[in-house]
Amino acid sequence: MKIVENMPWPPMNKLYWKMAEHSAWYSSDPEVIANFYTEWARIDIPDNNMSYPLQNKEAFWARQIQNQGEIFVHVPVASDIAETSANFLFGEPPLIRVAQANQLDSDISYRTTQEILDSMLDEVRFNSRITEGAESCAAIGGIYIKLAWDTELSPYPIPVIEQADKAIPEFKFGILNAVTFWKTVDSDESGSKVYRLLERYEKGSINYSLYKGTSDKLGIKVDLSSHPDTESLQETVITVPELLCVYVPNMLPNRLNRSSSMGRSDLLGLEGLMDSLDEVYSGWIRDVALAQAKILIPESYLRKTSDGFRYNIDKMLYVKLDIDPISEGNKITPQQFDIRADKFEKTALNLLERIITSAGYSPQSFGLNIEGRAESGTALSIRERKSFATKNKKENYWGNALQKIVKLMMLVYRFELNGKVDTEVDINVTFNDGITNNLTELSQSVQMISNAMAASTETKVRLLHNDWSEEQIAAEVDKILDENRVAIPEGIGNLDINQLDDEGADD
Repeated sequence: MKIVENMPWPPMNKLYWKMAEHSAWYSSDPEVIANFYTEWARIDIPDNNMSYPLQNKEAFWARQIQNQGEIFVHVPVASDIAETSANFLFGEPPLIRVAQANQLDSDISYRTTQEILDSMLDEVRFNSRITEGAESCAAIGGIYIKLAWDTELSPYPIPVIEQADKAIPEFKFGILNAVTFWKTVDSDESGSKVYRLLERYEKGSINYSLYKGTSDKLGIKVDLSSHPDTESLQETVITVPELLCVYVPNMLPNRLNRSSSMGRSDLLGLEGLMDSLDEVYSGWIRDVALAQAKILIPESYLRKTSDGFRYNIDKMLYVKLDIDPISEGNKITPQQFDIRADKFEKTALNLLERIITSAGYSPQSFGLNIEGRAESGTALSIRERKSFATKNKKENYWGNALQKIVKLMMLVYRFELNGKVDTEVDINVTFNDGITNNLTELSQSVQMISNAMAASTETKVRLLHNDWSEEQIAAEVDKILDENRVAIPEGIGNLDINQLDDEGADD
């Protein structure tokens, strides 16, 4: 998408429209969702040839503005799905290692590089940042990780998460070639004067530009000095000859546009189901409200006050009324409706399971259908097979992106911040499986492999300690072999093998 002065803003096509829709669901705010389907859903999209079932006044959340008296309840399943995705990927931090530092007899410079890398990732809270990005990635369809640096804040380059709905990327053969991020710097209440900062990342440079426009127009380009928040910025910052930004797609292909390099959200195709789930829960709560016990009282029993007629059910003494209590027209009638809880629960659970399954996860990952079971290890992996299959797919995209961004951090640290680090090393990223196997399960697995004589000592050590370095594994193998080496009895080496065979034949 080419950026020109006075173009409509924000940028809008069918992919950005969907990002706005999924962002509304991810917010878990009923007002935001309702506003989307009553305002954003009416926006004309130039290249949108698709029909959206919720883009009409009959959608449950499109009725909130029209029917103020109704009960509206939102089930935050969209945010639950996004959070679960992030937990599966980074609930346990990935192992990021310098490949050369974990080899036997590696040079001390490699080990020093590993130590610096560990300090760097810890200082900038790397795992917290990528966990944050993973949640947005699942909800919106992708995220960007760019690099910034400020020696007053940190001696290391800082990875920054940028949202996909605030970026305009340029891909070449499916690879990110350049990207422009934008944010609103300042605006007045009427939206007639809006300052927006555009930050463009290219290979070897970062470029800044400021535009003065309106709430729906980008406007014209002005000097960075036109606003106090941007006057300290340079128009162009020359960097190392690399693109200091990576894009992480949630999943590909994008079913809205199969040729697009932008990822698809976990929520794609679930909008109608989520809308129906909220309608069911709202109906359930409406049943609860209607089922509150009420007493129907004849008007003649009421006491007139300045506020109208009142009947105090807690009052001990009443003046006797000259009314026939047997008369049908003068009875006090209690009224209470039944709550159709079972029917609502079955419908809601059916919708919830359908949403979770279509998003690529097992219901058990969300606490459904567990029936009091406490499982771990192999049993848990089988029950949550669908969730782990989705996790493995996402690891392919995240692993490549993390390798790239860590390498870029090392380049910036050396050439922009004058750090002493080897940038010619290879980076390995290993994800944890998300299941904590207990020692008994691991021991039994290793024992069965050992009895079958199907693995070496080194392999068994790796199974038990998959987070150890090559040096630690080698040292442990040597210790085990030393401890289990059988001493040869004295003189056994002088025996004649043929003599042993003869004695055996005589027997």
